[in-house]
Amino acid sequence: MRQPFSFFTILLLVVVPFTAFSQQSPAPDLDSITEDAYRRMLERQRLEAEALTYPIFTAPTYDPNIEVYTVETVPSPRGPGLRGSIVDPTGLIDSGAQQRINERLYALEQKSSVEVAVVLLPSIGQDIPKSFAVALFEKWGIGKADTDNGLLILTVMDQRRTEFEVGYGLEGILTDVVCYRIGTNEIVPRFRQGDYAGGIEQAVLRITSFLERPEAIDDVYGYGVLHEAPAFAWQWYHLLLVLYGLICLVMGFWYFGQAFAIQRSKDDYYDKYLRLYQLKFGCTDMLFPLPMLFFARMTKKRLDHYRYAPRFSKKNGQPMTLLSNYDEIDFLEEVQLLEEELKSVLYDVWMTEDQSDVMILEYEGPNGRDYTSCRQCGYQTFGKRTSLVVVSATYDHAGTRIDTYECRNCNYQEEKEITLPRKVRSSSASSSSSSSFSSSSSSSSSSSSFGGGSSGGGGAGVSW
Repeated sequence: MRQPFSFFTILLLVVVPFTAFSQQSPAPDLDSITEDAYRRMLERQRLEAEALTYPIFTAPTYDPNIEVYTVETVPSPRGPGLRGSIVDPTGLIDSGAQQRINERLYALEQKSSVEVAVVLLPSIGQDIPKSFAVALFEKWGIGKADTDNGLLILTVMDQRRTEFEVGYGLEGILTDVVCYRIGTNEIVPRFRQGDYAGGIEQAVLRITSFLERPEAIDDVYGYGVLHEAPAFAWQWYHLLLVLYGLICLVMGFWYFGQAFAIQRSKDDYYDKYLRLYQLKFGCTDMLFPLPMLFFARMTKKRLDHYRYAPRFSKKNGQPMTLLSNYDEIDFLEEVQLLEEELKSVLYDVWMTEDQSDVMILEYEGPNGRDYTSCRQCGYQTFGKRTSLVVVSATYDHAGTRIDTYECRNCNYQEEKEITLPRKVRSSSASSSSSSSFSSSSSSSSSSSSFGGGSSGGGGAGVSW
């Protein structure tokens, strides 16, 4: 006979699990894990840095007369006698911070071959910082050529803008979101307080944590960080793009409307051809390629249709046949054959089967612009025959050229005197001897000794 559970047995069954459960460790705090990983990373970097032997970091020489920098005038931090990663003409980063940043980036390069350049410029004029960063990145060739593992941190003071330009090889680690977070968390708050050295140093510290150990992305920035996309701001070029799109739309509607009206008209095919052909494109096909490309293709098809579509005699209604170039010789005058030979005018001859009706249609030829109608005979056979330079143009006086025009049909001639402008000496040619020396000497000081990497177009920018 089984004994019933006693009171103490039931108490043990309830209290012991509860006690064990209450003694479990609390859930880990993600923020504390993040900070702990960050501190371990700093300590590891400190120990590794102590084992390195650093070179003497030398900054480039800055021209005090330059207030607005271009890509060509920004001195490279690498070159003969130069070893560093920072370009700071106005001294926003103190010497101590520059030494720490250079050491950290040097250690990163020795360990991973990643090349990083930090540039702080007072002004780049009206240039866009992103475009400036791409051009400067490509000029210096930041990163190794085989891996494109370069990074440029460009700060433009008067525009209050910092751009992170990333090479192809780093885009998988330093994504656009990561660069934006580093900018908003490290650059923006410190720059707003005027702590430019601290902002750059903290940004470099975060970047090295990603590049030395990619899995640190989750440890450092995996929790509690909200990504805020920058608000869209209308720029002048946005308005130009919208205006250009509207013009393309209007041009497209107008041309297609004209073509549709011609198609629906009651004109015969020849009149439709002439009306559609007179819609000259001129330079519009280059200025507005999107609508004009489709319209040009449609126009060609319709012109071919209007020209070669079946025709019927207006006299007796019989169908007409288009004669070949050989058969049409019997129906064209000698001067018309000359025009076809010159390709100034092309003729189509249509004829009924019983030859009761013959129709000759005239079209502009491929060389129609090279020949005009002759004043004597009236045929389109008048064009330039010879061109003779009588007096050559020099640097001191203009020259003279005689162009002779002649009608290939009636031999009527005209001469036109053309004035040739004086030659102009090139400024580059006059200063070639002096500039060759200066360029060679300056190139040695400004030539980059980065690895020849390319920009991947990735990265992000922040405004402060």
